Amino acid sequence: MKRLMTQLLNLPGVIVENSLETESTIILSVRATNKTAVCPRCGQKSHRLHHNKRHLVKDLPISNRAVILSVNRRQFKCEFCRKPFSEILDFVEHKKSFTKRLALNITEQVIQSDISNVAKNNTLTPEQVESMVKVVAESVINVDVRELRRLGIDEISLVKGQGKFIVVLVDLETHKLLGLVSEKKTVIYRKLSSKMG
Repeated sequence: MKRLMTQLLNLPGVIVENSLETESTIILSVRATNKTAVCPRCGQKSHRLHHNKRHLVKDLPISNRAVILSVNRRQFKCEFCRKPFSEILDFVEHKKSFTKRLALNITEQVIQSDISNVAKNNTLTPEQVESMVKVVAESVINVDVRELRRLGIDEISLVKGQGKFIVVLVDLETHKLLGLVSEKKTVIYRKLSSKMG
């Protein structure tokens, strides 16, 4: 059962240790498969486990049921620095309560709709949706511009009437989201033309 749930979750480097299901929610206890973590101060690997700490993280739904991950973000003690540090998990940003892939999914919905409707349809608050959009906007999506033929550039408003805009980059042929940028348009055009030139 654990193996099946791990395959169903489909997060590289993550194992499902236990699961609990209700009519509307699936709670999965998960951990990273790696035995070591890299110290952010000195860059050295450590295998010395210092502390286990669980965090609840919202993920993409499965079969129309909400999925909550009970994530063990382990703390290691660096053998060189002699200081404890938390492991970096690829699928969730530090101090965030949602996975990166959920943030991307929600952001793609916002591009087609608006924050209020997306929040309502996903049982989230508008603040949670805005936080997810900002996380995606800060991340850099690797785009091979040699394959890009038609680029769509638009703006979405985070909060109506407050002038908070994010620029959206979309491949018009595949309709795939390429990136979100919270910089001024002129800067984006310069960056994009230097990549495509």
